[in-house]
Amino acid sequence: MAQLMPTNAVRAPELSFRNELTYCWDKMPHQGLFLALFGCWLALFLFLGNPTLGYVASPSIFGWLEWVYKKSPDDSHGRLIPLIVLVFCWLKREQLLAVPKQPSWTGVLLLLLALTLHVLGYTVQQPQICLVAFFAGLYAVMGVAWGFQWLKASFFPFFLFGFCVPTANVLVPLAFPLRMKATQITVALCKGLLGIDVLQNGTRILDATGRYQYEVAAACSGIRSLTAITAIALIYAFVAFKKPWQRALMIASAVPFAVVANVARLSSIIVASEAFGPKAGQWVHNSDWVSLAPYIPAIGGMFLLGHLISRPWRQRDPAELNERRLAATSATTGTQL
Repeated sequence: MAQLMPTNAVRAPELSFRNELTYCWDKMPHQGLFLALFGCWLALFLFLGNPTLGYVASPSIFGWLEWVYKKSPDDSHGRLIPLIVLVFCWLKREQLLAVPKQPSWTGVLLLLLALTLHVLGYTVQQPQICLVAFFAGLYAVMGVAWGFQWLKASFFPFFLFGFCVPTANVLVPLAFPLRMKATQITVALCKGLLGIDVLQNGTRILDATGRYQYEVAAACSGIRSLTAITAIALIYAFVAFKKPWQRALMIASAVPFAVVANVARLSSIIVASEAFGPKAGQWVHNSDWVSLAPYIPAIGGMFLLGHLISRPWRQRDPAELNERRLAATSATTGTQL
């Protein structure tokens, strides 16, 4: 049986990657307008993008960004985000090609707002604001050339560029409360469920016999796991769900699942130390591969939640319920007779 394709779908012919990329670009109208605006916007942030020249000797916002990534491991995931965005754009290329495209004043308005935001960030010397303005302006440039429908269709995955913005320093006030909460939950779990006698002293976890002690440092506060799981939750929410409440629930679930991942990691260190000695606990702490294991229950729980909220919960027909009641009544009457 022949499979009908949607009338508004645009399917590229079977080509090599390079030829298909060329084919997709040829299908985009107003290429000159887009390239001119993109070039001007990029030049602005190359030569007048970094407002903190006293800290990073580069006028480019990208020079400042690379400096931050090298300095802060908690923000270094930002290097991967552009590749992830491009991959998702490529995967939904047929949907993007099918969108009606024409220049729009909506994009012009967004571009003016992005420019204003950059001027504000440059004035108050906040490069994070300037970086947000760059991505907002890039989004607006596409709107100028290809219109509101393109902006709507490309919102995901474009918003993932927000994870390129360094936030480790901004989230420092959250680090200590998260460290305390992770310490409290880990100690309660080890004592109540695992039967391991450990003590808490602030953000330190100590063995009752004094064999080992661990400081839940800032790197163990959960900021890194919160960022990673939030990104996964956002991608999962927009790829797998259509209803706003489903997407909102999946995104909100990132916080408790990030806590689960962090507590699982800390608990694994305590269990290894208790079973095999402090050196084993230190090995678990320092191992990059073992550090990924706690993400398994967190991500697994996220997908389980997604499965539950996507199940079609069938409502029973009232007539069917009445028939079952009558059948049950008849059976009871027959038994009594």
